[in-house]
Amino acid sequence: MPAAVDPAKAANPLDPLGVGEAITGLIGELGELGEPRTGATAAPTPSASATVAPAPDPAAAAIRDAAKTAGVTVSELSEEVKGTATAPKDETGKAAKPKPKPATATEGAKDAKDAKDADGKQPFPCPTYDAKALADAELEQGIPLLPDEPWYLDSSLLTLYGLDYEGIVEVKTAGGKTKTVLKFTADSLDIKDLYQTVGKGSQVAHLKSRSGSTSKIRGAKVTMYTESLKGNLFGLIPIEFTPKSPPPLNVPFAFFTNAKVVQAGQFGGTLTVPGLKNYIGPAE
Repeated sequence: MPAAVDPAKAANPLDPLGVGEAITGLIGELGELGEPRTGATAAPTPSASATVAPAPDPAAAAIRDAAKTAGVTVSELSEEVKGTATAPKDETGKAAKPKPKPATATEGAKDAKDAKDADGKQPFPCPTYDAKALADAELEQGIPLLPDEPWYLDSSLLTLYGLDYEGIVEVKTAGGKTKTVLKFTADSLDIKDLYQTVGKGSQVAHLKSRSGSTSKIRGAKVTMYTESLKGNLFGLIPIEFTPKSPPPLNVPFAFFTNAKVVQAGQFGGTLTVPGLKNYIGPAE
């Protein structure tokens, strides 16, 4: 998920990633006002590294633990996922345990969590409409007005570390709209095959990483105001989170394959995009 700006500064709707200089030409092409932001850099092509002998992987164990807490049995993990995952730590240096779901969760989510599938395994609880949580959503304070139109992110593998689901909130846009969104925070993100778009019709800004590469957000807590997060949770469970189908559990680590994100706004962290490529054109 693309890194965003200092909350004290207004968001630039054509540069939600905060890639600054790299997108100057695009913004000028569209006549967008305002200075581009800085903070993201195109990473150099990594050099080949020596082969390391296989060893017990604590990161893989952490993934399995997180999946088990969420009610999922993960029997196989790809080497790619093992190599990119890092277990979140608490203040003692031990792997942090998933937080319990806030008290606003519906009984429907609890019933789904307690159910067993045909193989006797406990499935991931289904996102359940929570009318009270939706009605109680409060306007988020201390952030600038967001763009009227969301931006879109596709990723073959989206990994979130130090993840925290903070509930359903409302945000205001520059055009006076009020949007209801999911609020997430994370310590850092990995985004494989990053492809981000914003805009409509023939004037869509496209931003891509080098094929097969992993873009990273590091350096500060990332706050995300999400309209939709869709993908295969833990690589296994097709799922979509929205304000009308919020996450039924709060876990400190998650990854999604074939992720598709609709983002109202995002703040914090520094984004590095290997092989950055951007252009203006119609939607693909």
